[in-house]
Amino acid sequence: MTLPVFQAGNAVQFTWVSTLAPNSAPIFALYENNTDTVVSTMTAISSDTTHYYALGQLPGSEQWMTAEWTAEKTIGSSVWTFVNRFAFAVKDGRPSAN
Repeated sequence: MTLPVFQAGNAVQFTWVSTLAPNSAPIFALYENNTDTVVSTMTAISSDTTHYYALGQLPGSEQWMTAEWTAEKTIGSSVWTFVNRFAFAVKDGRPSAN
């Protein structure tokens, strides 16, 4: 399995697509993988009722990170929580000075 790789310091647009419209916009969070510390959280912006995006600023250093989408949907009298969590790498893509 190949993990996505993003350049350190860049802003990245993350997207989430659902087959059901959630009760409200999902929450997006970025975690440092080595400590599982939350780096940032934000409410996603919707482009329609099932497509959402969030713009996240990545740290300037190389590391593994985890991103997580969380949303809820009420069906009947039950509330269902949807979580989509995935890992990715942050790499420094600048050329080295030799």
